[in-house]
Amino acid sequence: MKTYRFSSVSIRAAAVLLAGLVAAGVPAASRTIHIGRRTISIESDSKKLAKALAQQTGEVKQRFDENRHALRPVKGPHGEPAYTRQDVAGLVTGTANDLDQAIARVGDPRLAGLRAWSAEELRPIQEELAAPAGHAAALPSNNPFAPRAVAVVASLGWLPLPEPAGGKAPPPKKPAPKKVAPKQTAPKPAPPEPETITAEKSNGLLDQVGEVVSRIFFLASHDDLEVKVWVGSTPATRVKFSFWPQGNIKGSPADPMIIQTNGKKDHVLRGLYSYNAAWTKGAVTQVIRYPNPAGAPVAQIGSERLDLVKDTGFFCCQFKAGYCRHVADEKECRP
Repeated sequence: MKTYRFSSVSIRAAAVLLAGLVAAGVPAASRTIHIGRRTISIESDSKKLAKALAQQTGEVKQRFDENRHALRPVKGPHGEPAYTRQDVAGLVTGTANDLDQAIARVGDPRLAGLRAWSAEELRPIQEELAAPAGHAAALPSNNPFAPRAVAVVASLGWLPLPEPAGGKAPPPKKPAPKKVAPKQTAPKPAPPEPETITAEKSNGLLDQVGEVVSRIFFLASHDDLEVKVWVGSTPATRVKFSFWPQGNIKGSPADPMIIQTNGKKDHVLRGLYSYNAAWTKGAVTQVIRYPNPAGAPVAQIGSERLDLVKDTGFFCCQFKAGYCRHVADEKECRP
């Protein structure tokens, strides 16, 4: 085995060089140190994060594909191919929880936005598959076990009569023995047929779930978790735009990131973000927020979410219109 020896001077020089690269803001992925014929590469934090996330989400994707393949087809009410609602809903909910836990297991608070994005994408599918609330059926009037009104006197069988004046009342006649009708047993109701969803609709919903899982896996496996965010504003610039991931990991919300419009911020992790844009003009400050607070002006309700997974990294806040939205590029953010 070949042994490499480096002098203390070489090591100190390498350390100084590395510190200089960090201070200069050189991207971590490009940091390499050459000592003689040896090249030492330093793996970036984003690359380590991407590897960890790719491993976790890859396992989720594999389990989803296997469980989907194992779904048992049934016949619908008209004989069409279908699946039971319970099976499809169980697979969707289980995959949503599995994906959420996989992102959380990586343990990086910066992934909170991606975790929120996956939950928001899967929520409408889960709501569509939610079984309708059951209502207790009222017992029919001819049900043998339904309560029946019975006369009090008849239920007692007989009552003593009051004694007449001057003598005793004759002993009451004993009632004739009652004929006991044979006990009726209610027929056991047939088990209800499981609710089904056509195979076409089920596959459409499951395709959407697969797309969410596959998109996150693709971004992680291709080390494409970071994006540059540009934010502009009209009619004025130098507006303070604060944004932060929706949700959190490890129970502590991330500190807001701030961009002064028209400006940009590099190395922002993909995900779903809340934001606050504040334009101060004299003594008046106009604010646009997302999610929209209760009682917000109608115009602000049109503000778009800051989606750094499916949409562009260009965002524009138009204060005269009272909303923020994604744009294709900087040129689209004009008064």
